[in-house]
Amino acid sequence: MWKRRSVLATGAALSIGTGLASVGAGAAEADVDELPDPDRDPGPNEDWPSHRGDPGHARYVADGHEFDGGALEAAWSVDGAGADSVAVADETVYASTDGGVVALDAADGTVVWENADVDASDPSVAGETVFFTGNEIVALDRSDGSVRWESEFDPEAEIVWQTVAYGGVYVVVGGTLYALEADDGSVRWKKESITAAPYGNEEDEYEFVAATAAANGVIYSVTGAGPIALEPETGTEVWQEGTYVSSSDYTNAIYATSAAVGYDISGSPEVPLHDAQTGESVDIGYGQIAFGEEIHVGGGDNGYGGSSIRGDEYSWGLDVMYTYGQAVISGETVFVYFTRDGGPPDPEWRDYDEELVALNKYDGSEKWALSTDDAPVGSIRAVSGETIYVDHDGELVALREETDTDDQSDESDESDDTDGGNDEGDGSDEGDDQQDGEDDGDAGEDDSDDEDECPCPDDDPADDDGSSGDGESVDDGDVGNGTTGDGDAGNETNAGNETDTENDTDADNVPGFTTGGGLLGGALGLEWLRRKAGVDESTGVNEPSE
Repeated sequence: MWKRRSVLATGAALSIGTGLASVGAGAAEADVDELPDPDRDPGPNEDWPSHRGDPGHARYVADGHEFDGGALEAAWSVDGAGADSVAVADETVYASTDGGVVALDAADGTVVWENADVDASDPSVAGETVFFTGNEIVALDRSDGSVRWESEFDPEAEIVWQTVAYGGVYVVVGGTLYALEADDGSVRWKKESITAAPYGNEEDEYEFVAATAAANGVIYSVTGAGPIALEPETGTEVWQEGTYVSSSDYTNAIYATSAAVGYDISGSPEVPLHDAQTGESVDIGYGQIAFGEEIHVGGGDNGYGGSSIRGDEYSWGLDVMYTYGQAVISGETVFVYFTRDGGPPDPEWRDYDEELVALNKYDGSEKWALSTDDAPVGSIRAVSGETIYVDHDGELVALREETDTDDQSDESDESDDTDGGNDEGDGSDEGDDQQDGEDDGDAGEDDSDDEDECPCPDDDPADDDGSSGDGESVDDGDVGNGTTGDGDAGNETNAGNETDTENDTDADNVPGFTTGGGLLGGALGLEWLRRKAGVDESTGVNEPSE
């Protein structure tokens, strides 16, 4: 999970070692009396502005679109961009690829910019900058992908991920927690260790053993003495929970919401959960955990389930064995891509395998399940707006509810009937407007008009970093082509345009599906839909969309 990548980006590098003596000079003493404060929002007002959701990294979306699983289909896909986590902000998707980093238009997947010199992952967005983590932290201009600054840590030191919040970039390197200024990368403050006496033992010095997370106006991490909360401007300690741990115990992952802080323990399925306000131990989670304000969800070899963060109001488990998947909790729904990851099937248990599943977060009941036989599903990379982004065999696929083209065709027919077929010049013939070829993407636009009528569960999703289990070949003849793969449904209202040269440049004449051209010199991710539609690979897919 923790990929160490070298940053090759050009641009002036700012040395992290410079000016450490003056770090914190002139800074006002932190007032921590009112921290942690749940009202202090750590990041952009987006569903998924960072590599694991928000800067808390807990894979939690408080509210979101109500998805109808039976209507999900591929809106677009990009080859080589699905293996790592992504961030989504201002209708732009930021991702790492096989040959660099890229910004994609969330509407159609076209390339906004690409930087082949940066080998990094785990994007986070703040202001006009997107930050990536490799062997260094690199900050890129969101408008064109140019390098604004990059760090110069010890090349032998491992960096897990960065957390961008409260105007700073927080990262643990070689046991030291650094707070960098987001605008130029200069060091705001650093902590090499803390002094603590866990369980009443003698005081000792303890290094940082986990990455960072941000929520409630504070920065969370874990030291050898347990979890800790720090004021972001000065690094002043807000609370520290005296729970002794060894630096070799941790896989460096930490997550936070307004309710809880959780962190992984290497070699153990347990995820200790602590009260985000006080640090007090509240519960134990298991496996690849996701949690919000009430419930945590996870599992592994022996089952999968959810439980209350405090108390026992909610507790449920699925009848599954050897089922893995990292969930996203959104609203009242848990979204997770399940795979057995090589575990044997058992006829006595529910056999979720390579399925994207929506569950009621309160009782675990199934709302819907979507198999790889039916759509190009995979491990969830992000959930933003009306889109679920997944990794399907290395492709980043944007899943959205299909366009209701049948209703559009009926409306077009009714319009033609009411005005006698061709009412030239009256300006009211909607059917003719659909036939004039001006906008082959109308079907996709009209879909937004029908959102309120969607009979969907009250959900929002996402599974990331979990095992994708996508090694098997997919029956491409079935995947999500109710309105995009057929080529017929979307074109029923576009009669007479078969000879229109504008349509020749559309991606296989699939309405609402436009592939970006030239992603690091390769075609962008229409392979799955081509196979589904039975279109020859040499036609219409290598032309860039303007």
